[in-house]
Amino acid sequence: MDLDSEPHILLTNDDGIDAPGIRALYDALSAVGTVTVVAPDRNRSAVGRSLSYGRTRSSRDDADDFSLDLETDSFTSPVPHTDHELGYAVDGTPYDCAIVGTKGLEPEPDIVVSGCNSGANLGAYVFSRSGTVSAAMEAAFLETPSIAVSMDTLGYDDDLEPADFERAGEITADLVSATPGTGLFDRVDYLNVNVPRPDCEPNGFAITRPTEVYEMDAAFEDGAFQLTNRLWQQMSNRDIPDGEDTDRHAVLEEAVSISPLRVPYDVVDTEPVQNVFDRIL
Repeated sequence: MDLDSEPHILLTNDDGIDAPGIRALYDALSAVGTVTVVAPDRNRSAVGRSLSYGRTRSSRDDADDFSLDLETDSFTSPVPHTDHELGYAVDGTPYDCAIVGTKGLEPEPDIVVSGCNSGANLGAYVFSRSGTVSAAMEAAFLETPSIAVSMDTLGYDDDLEPADFERAGEITADLVSATPGTGLFDRVDYLNVNVPRPDCEPNGFAITRPTEVYEMDAAFEDGAFQLTNRLWQQMSNRDIPDGEDTDRHAVLEEAVSISPLRVPYDVVDTEPVQNVFDRIL
């Protein structure tokens, strides 16, 4: 990117193009660069790295009714969209948006921003689950620097408006404008940023690692399965056993958490592993 020119910023999210978080980021980022929005046309939270490739909607009224319709020799699939005052509202996932935004538009973006999500995205376990982080991850796979931005809302009962995300927007704009020329994205692929609740005064910034503490529970009661996220139960009490250098610890201490990350995955290639495969293969 030319350091003397404004960056071209691709903005996406998983809460949908009409969510207040993306509006706040659009306003903040427009002050530091040229912003193009390519975002889902409705809430697509927690779809992770889902791709709509080859899937067509059989009913606009049923958001979950998809069928696979790829000819054996077809490798191209349409991604429907409508024009929106912010850019393009895509009938697809955040992953779709990251791909068409980085590869389908001219000029290609200098950086991708995903968010601001309503709710924190904390912990290594969440990265392939969160649509917000997954969009940033896909941009990184496509060799475009990216930032995922989320805001803790647990216990914040007010209806969220763009003004509630103003601090997140300012922090994101500062990161986007400050990183060119630093070599940061020569060392890392993407940043996962989590901002404290809007009713909390931030307690500084913390460079963090994703916590590996994870606890989900399931039960079969009265003829039905149910899931319980024990971590969210604990977080509601603002009490969880995370190390001081972790993202969740930082947010619970009301600091802005910034995790510098590389795209997965590390291959385990050690002598003990090789010895096991020598025995079983």
